[in-house]
Amino acid sequence: MTARAGTLPEGVRSVRWEGPDGYWASDDRRLVDRAWVHAWLTQEAYWALGRPYAVVDRSIDHSLVIGLYAPSGEQVGFARWVTDFATFGWLSDVFVSTAHQGDGLGSFLVQAAISHPAIRDARLVLATAPVRTLYRRHGFEPLQSPERWMERRPGPSVAPDREDPSL
Repeated sequence: MTARAGTLPEGVRSVRWEGPDGYWASDDRRLVDRAWVHAWLTQEAYWALGRPYAVVDRSIDHSLVIGLYAPSGEQVGFARWVTDFATFGWLSDVFVSTAHQGDGLGSFLVQAAISHPAIRDARLVLATAPVRTLYRRHGFEPLQSPERWMERRPGPSVAPDREDPSL
């Protein structure tokens, strides 16, 4: 199975999920209102405040995206998988517009995302505040071995030490 940036793996068809009260979700990236997603992320999401449009645009192009839509077709939510479609998937940038929260749409969006056939067999992770029970209801738990995870934040690149024999 091969995947190009911005596409589903070969043989995986686009998916649409029917939700409560006429809401629906789709992995069709052509439906994503990128300007709306950028505005929401950079103005309302604590984890993405000020993120440049070009970064949001590129993240959509290189991820498996799930849009949440009202019966009218207006986009009201978003989620994306950073994934290799085989072994690993990181659920990121999950949100439902404030005006549409409180009716189980967040749970519907997460269920649609985790049920996507392209990531069905991958190890799935996400980063969230520990008090968020929404994700626990969908099978997410604290990392089994958090001491094995490391992080490198964006910043100046560091050249490897050529004298370090372990390199």
